[in-house]
Amino acid sequence: MNPFYWTLQHRMAWLIVSVTGAFAGVLFAYIQSPFFFAPQGWQVFEAWLWSPGIYWVWPISGFFVTALVFYLAQLVRTSN
Repeated sequence: MNPFYWTLQHRMAWLIVSVTGAFAGVLFAYIQSPFFFAPQGWQVFEAWLWSPGIYWVWPISGFFVTALVFYLAQLVRTSN
């Protein structure tokens, strides 16, 4: 099951799911940070985004975990 032989629709779905996982990782990292309870909400979130050293592990993990889950779902689907 080689992803290079997938159709364009499967590759785009894989990319969309992976980017969604990365976005969820950013939100999860922000919720876990102490800045989540800051009184000026969006301004603090925008300032927090400019310092990726704090949260870079979460989006990368979210990207790869969702990519792996999508790949495994495709693998199970084609093996049956």
